[in-house]
Amino acid sequence: MKGKNLTRILMSILLVLLSIAVIVIAFVGIYVPKQNKLKNIIPDYKLGTEVDGIIEYRLVPDDTEEEQEVWVDSKGNIRGYVEDGSEHTHEDETTEVTSDLEEAEDTTSNDTGFNEEVRTIKANDDSVLTTENFEKSKKLLEKKLENAGATEYAIRLDEKTGEMVVELSKNDDVATIYQTAIASQGKFDVIDYQTGVVLLDRSNLKDAQVVTSLDDETNLYDVYLQLSFDEKGAELIREISKKYVEYTDSDGNTQTDRISVRLDGSAIMTTYFGQEYTDSALNIPILNGVAPEDLNVSAKSVDDVATLLRLEEMPVKYVQDGGALFIETGISWNIMTYVYWSIIAILVVTLLVFMIKFGPRGFLAGIMNACLVGLVTLVLKFTETVISISSLVSLYTVIALNIIFLIKYLKKLKNGESDGYSSVVKRYYSVIFPLVIVSFVYTFFVSATVSGFGTVLFLGLLLQIIYNTAVLKYVVEVK
Repeated sequence: MKGKNLTRILMSILLVLLSIAVIVIAFVGIYVPKQNKLKNIIPDYKLGTEVDGIIEYRLVPDDTEEEQEVWVDSKGNIRGYVEDGSEHTHEDETTEVTSDLEEAEDTTSNDTGFNEEVRTIKANDDSVLTTENFEKSKKLLEKKLENAGATEYAIRLDEKTGEMVVELSKNDDVATIYQTAIASQGKFDVIDYQTGVVLLDRSNLKDAQVVTSLDDETNLYDVYLQLSFDEKGAELIREISKKYVEYTDSDGNTQTDRISVRLDGSAIMTTYFGQEYTDSALNIPILNGVAPEDLNVSAKSVDDVATLLRLEEMPVKYVQDGGALFIETGISWNIMTYVYWSIIAILVVTLLVFMIKFGPRGFLAGIMNACLVGLVTLVLKFTETVISISSLVSLYTVIALNIIFLIKYLKKLKNGESDGYSSVVKRYYSVIFPLVIVSFVYTFFVSATVSGFGTVLFLGLLLQIIYNTAVLKYVVEVK
């Protein structure tokens, strides 16, 4: 019997020491040397826009126009833009690039089958600038922002002019989000690298995915962008693979006709084919020799491109009007400092009051209470829960509810009631159970303010139930 009591006492001491360690880690951190400085490896809070301010981008429909040399078919449709320094006189090129391209009157000295003209090209044709297209562009931008990982955003649209104001959280990776979501229209095509003629476009694209392959010898990964095409697109790729190959010209020199796969006019890959391509999917090598520990980050960067290709192309091309603006909130930027010290003050005062009123058990309960709050803050940091004003209200609510629970529990122990914990738990959780359900539902709201409130409250109450049952009861009831 004495052995069991001794074991329980030693376990309780160990739990108290671990709890103190958690408190120190949560409120002070863990510092390790890095580049001749001490760096805290515990992440900081992810602050919401109402606490930390916003980054604002103003976007307007692109109204630029310029004269360009273009390829035009017999119906007057533009089939591509003439590449600078294009050469279109290969003697052995007599096959049409795609089976669906219209035959044109060969009025120019080129082998494309199209006429070369100079036209004034608008970034956005007048017919595109409609309220319907403005609203569609906004919806597509919202999807792109979500896929890019924007935790909080807002888009204001002027339906008459098409102007959009995009607000992002300063705490997000704004530069990456801008590049992958805001700056891209999502225009996809495959062109003849030599001439600029469009061979295949987005209308033939069915899907885009990230695929990886492991080299067993080096244990390194290659990352590919896999493009899947519809039946017509697959046939076009097959025809392209016959033409864009390495060959020997009439002088005996080795030549290659290449294609360029492009996103928003920038080449993702320029290549040629070694043999006829019969698959309906095209694997484009993006990254080579990626270490396993870097695979997730590398694959995410390629998936950003795949996501753009899975979504529709934005009907309106936008450009940024002016630079990005940082807009501060009316709340002091150091609000988390005040929150930090106010929580410490509450925990210290609670510890002192518990010691005075309930003695040694009160001291242990005060330590356990601080540890629980420390665990909650660590979970919020590592889960990157967005901290808004409502989130802070939830955090203080969790602290207050746990103090109320401990007071009732310690009173039962002081009065010598053997079933003190179970009776308090039944009464306490029967009252707050509806709050647990509501907080869980709130975690699924799109609004960061509402979801933050629900997430903090739900995680806090869940940890409270687990921690108080598994640790607090064991420590406080030791004799």
